[in-house]
Amino acid sequence: MVAYSDRTTRDARPAPPGSTANRSPLYELLCRVLPDCRPETIERLVRTVRARSTKPGELLYRQGDPVPITIIIEGYGAARRTTVDGKVLVSGVARSGVLFGWSGLAAVPSSVELVALTEGQVAQWPGAEVRALAAADPGLALAAIDSMAWSLHETVERIEGFLHQDARLRVIRILTRYRDLFFGEPPVLTRAHLPGLVGTSREMTSHVLRQLEREGTVERVGRTGLRLLRADQLEVEIS
Repeated sequence: MVAYSDRTTRDARPAPPGSTANRSPLYELLCRVLPDCRPETIERLVRTVRARSTKPGELLYRQGDPVPITIIIEGYGAARRTTVDGKVLVSGVARSGVLFGWSGLAAVPSSVELVALTEGQVAQWPGAEVRALAAADPGLALAAIDSMAWSLHETVERIEGFLHQDARLRVIRILTRYRDLFFGEPPVLTRAHLPGLVGTSREMTSHVLRQLEREGTVERVGRTGLRLLRADQLEVEIS
């Protein structure tokens, strides 16, 4: 499983005087997510970036391939894993402005594929290139360690949820965690994404949604939509 943590994001640091990257939005974004890196490291990342536009459903990297260091500049992505028996799980949603894929520094094959949920912009770097930068810049190396530590923590919490929470509580936790994406206008996530995120069958997820609908907490809209009617009830159940 892969978790995406934005805990290392901080306020932007201004570009150094005379920097050729002063007016680069990517430079400013990297300064926010890598505040302790040397300016020359940021500039090197800007010069060597592989940036592209994305469309919904487009693969940003494949399961089994080395993971590129990735930041979504605009849009959202989903980490999707296909198990050996063909079951599709969604281990997390990648938001814009979060740098991830640090396992690529060790050339570890990805356990998931990353697929774009929306149109957007993505920036990527081969792990080997960033590993060389991290060897020379302690700030970059510590950013990698911090991010992987939080990802491990969140992964353990997710595993414990699978082991100790029933289907109803797991559905409610996912709806709460991604409330802005399920219930926003327009929504990024739909009912079709819910079984993969929860880790239950489509039938079990639908059963829980029908319970919540009878209780007046949510309402199913159209073929795939959801409307939140009582946010307070979701909070009560997970407290």
